[in-house]
Amino acid sequence: MSRRNIELSDGPFQHKRSSLCTGRSRTNSLTSPTRHVHYGTMDDSPPVGTPMPNTSFYHRAHRLVPSHGRQRTVSASSIDVYEDPVTGMDRVASNSSMHTYQRGHRASEPIIDTQPLIRQQSSPAKETISSKFESLDYEVCENELYRKEEFKESYQVGLWRISRNRWIACFFIGIFTALVASAIDILVTISKQIKFDYILKGLILSCDHNLEMGESANCMWTVELVWIIYNCALVGIAAFLVIWISPIAGGSGIPQIKCYLNGVAIPDVVKLKTLIAKAIGVSCAVGGGLCAGKEGPMIHSGGCVAAGISQGRSTTLGLDFGFFKEFRNDRDKRDFVAAGAAAGVSAAFGAPIGGVLFALEEGASFWNQNLTWRLFFTSMISSFTVSSVLAWWYGKAGWLSWTGLANFGVFENKNYNIFEIPFFLAIGVIGGVSGAAFNALNVRIAKFRIKYVHTKRQRFMEALIVAAMSGFFGFLTIFMVDDCQPVGVNPNNTEVMQMWCKKGEYSAVANLFFHNPEEGVKSLFHAPINSFRPWTLLIFATEYFFLTAWTFGVSVPSGIFIPMLLTGAAWGRFIGISLSKIVPGVTGIDPGKYALAGAAAQLGGSVRMTISLTAIIMEATKDITFGLPIMLVLMTTKFVGDLFNEGVYDSLIDMQGIPVLGWHPPKMSRNINAQQVMRKDVVAFERRERVGRIKEVLEVTSHHGFPVVDRIEESMTGPLPDYGVLQGVILRSQLMRILERRAFSIHPDGRTGSAYHLTHEDFVDDTDCKTKSMADLGLTSGEDLMSWVDLSPVLHPHPHRVPLNASLPFIYKLFRGLGLRYLMVVNDENRLRGVITRKDVARYRDHRSKNRYRLRELLISEDN
Repeated sequence: MSRRNIELSDGPFQHKRSSLCTGRSRTNSLTSPTRHVHYGTMDDSPPVGTPMPNTSFYHRAHRLVPSHGRQRTVSASSIDVYEDPVTGMDRVASNSSMHTYQRGHRASEPIIDTQPLIRQQSSPAKETISSKFESLDYEVCENELYRKEEFKESYQVGLWRISRNRWIACFFIGIFTALVASAIDILVTISKQIKFDYILKGLILSCDHNLEMGESANCMWTVELVWIIYNCALVGIAAFLVIWISPIAGGSGIPQIKCYLNGVAIPDVVKLKTLIAKAIGVSCAVGGGLCAGKEGPMIHSGGCVAAGISQGRSTTLGLDFGFFKEFRNDRDKRDFVAAGAAAGVSAAFGAPIGGVLFALEEGASFWNQNLTWRLFFTSMISSFTVSSVLAWWYGKAGWLSWTGLANFGVFENKNYNIFEIPFFLAIGVIGGVSGAAFNALNVRIAKFRIKYVHTKRQRFMEALIVAAMSGFFGFLTIFMVDDCQPVGVNPNNTEVMQMWCKKGEYSAVANLFFHNPEEGVKSLFHAPINSFRPWTLLIFATEYFFLTAWTFGVSVPSGIFIPMLLTGAAWGRFIGISLSKIVPGVTGIDPGKYALAGAAAQLGGSVRMTISLTAIIMEATKDITFGLPIMLVLMTTKFVGDLFNEGVYDSLIDMQGIPVLGWHPPKMSRNINAQQVMRKDVVAFERRERVGRIKEVLEVTSHHGFPVVDRIEESMTGPLPDYGVLQGVILRSQLMRILERRAFSIHPDGRTGSAYHLTHEDFVDDTDCKTKSMADLGLTSGEDLMSWVDLSPVLHPHPHRVPLNASLPFIYKLFRGLGLRYLMVVNDENRLRGVITRKDVARYRDHRSKNRYRLRELLISEDN
């Protein structure tokens, strides 16, 4: 019995299962008794003695007829009213009353398996691979037309022009990513000025005046109410943009970009409307006082900018500027999105090296040296552009040493002793545990949302509730925790933060809750030792931990980098102050250093980044002195956190069922071979096919590629056809282009008398072919359907293939390293026996339980 109980829509070659298994009714032209029928021969009449249909699923009512001097089954290439045009098998009548039961029954019935190491996922509702996510076409199609381009005189000039345009595109990606980052920072600054200079300061002065006049002192609750209303207004704008304009713009966007760079096509992930909703939404979310950062969404914004510039057009606006047409393919687009992600990190933290390492560590699954250099160039351009724009905005035009969106300041005390290393390692352990706890809590909240928060109105109300509660808990903590400090203790604070404190004092709690998160992190790093009481830091870290876990996942653009840094810096500074009191005679213990270590530990424990996060923090603080303790903290944090669960981004990806391939193949999988992984129910073509069959196959399948073999014959041992020698692969978009250009002929060779001769330029930009339907092509006449197509010039003649005994780790490395979308499986005679897609590989997961690894096989669900 097959392990997969439902269809693989991403499988570019497998036919759709019958309606009995999938619950889909085949209501298409196949069941129409009035349509034209042909039988794969040169005449229009059916073979003599064609039998009537039989109700048996496996019964074959076909006869062999001569075709071009060889025997060929009618089912191989005909469009018979009694056959499924994909496989030639008799159709099974739809039974809509049974499809729900069949699906559930298949999911729950026991699986007979000879591999004891594989544990079948018993409940597809718990963890499945979604069939709605497609793969990117990263592989170059080296067909006959592609090779002919090399003989043209203009080919050499074209190579130079493409190389030049790559650098030009990267330059503009860096510029525009920086402009988006600057716009976000300026919008947040304007919101801050409105809240503090007009609302908070004005209302506090009004309260002071009322107190002097002897009136009621309850006006501070008026301050809280106005504050909450203002926050809810901004958060409402952010939620509206996400819920009703661009749902993919919610969250940080890093999981989506990570999946895209891994080779998974996420719908609308890099569209212009996504960029607009992301940039405006994150400005409103941060300005609205949520426990959110603007740095994470900058990575997504950079990817959107890169996709738009590299394609030279906007599908959202329907505008085509006509440049960079040579990059309108998945392969180049994915590389430019990687450059945009790196530029986003660089703009956010002023960390160009960290941006490149982030794209390498967290994003791309396949890499090349030239791409690394272009990413570094893009990151540098982005970093210095942000510095120029923000320096001009803050009145320091020409200053190029601005530190991106997150300015953490420079440490004056850069000394640390060897006896402090164990303390840093202990902070790493705490960060690993707290990061794992955060991930577990956030996943539970996300599952609760999936189960109970369904409608758009519910999601919108949740965002408003989170905004209101964030402001309420901030004011409540200020009222409950008495931590008033003289204004002169921390020179960065003024009487605006007075709140319930006496005149000339400020509230340390308000300094943490009501400042922008970046300013809070900077204050914890560099404020004097007596700026915060220890219990204030511990209470704030606890509250902010839970508020961040609640906020991350709300339907607004929000990042997790700065909130995690702020949380970790709070409890890290608490540890530093505690150590200074426990061992007062030891010099060199600076709470700011421990705040830095705690910030790195908390963020690393959640996202499980190591090398890139080390580089980002060192560049953001402009000091390599703390490189060793930060590296040790992050290594310890990742080791401890991995004992409990995955990183927060990986957990969210798994919840969505996205078929992402990690760095390493699943353990205990060497005894799983290609014959067990592959799909046998393949849809294939021969080199010369009727237009009618191509049309019907494209109509009844959603696959994106089809193998081409020398012959298709009826199998004597099973219901599926017996395919011949593999000769290549052809994509759905290529078939659509052939039919659109009407590159077919009534002559059997498919070329003689063709109305159009294909060239390589016809397939450079295939984006429009991915959105067109068969109805748009207008192939309705009988002459068109009877015409022949020669697929030889277009098909990819040497697709990657493996033998039947290839191991799963070997197959996994091929997909991961080469960015494959599909892999052919052949026998010793090179005859096609099956196809492996990304989902077939991604559904195998290892699981550690009681110090033993086991291999799980997930189901592939069309309901995600």
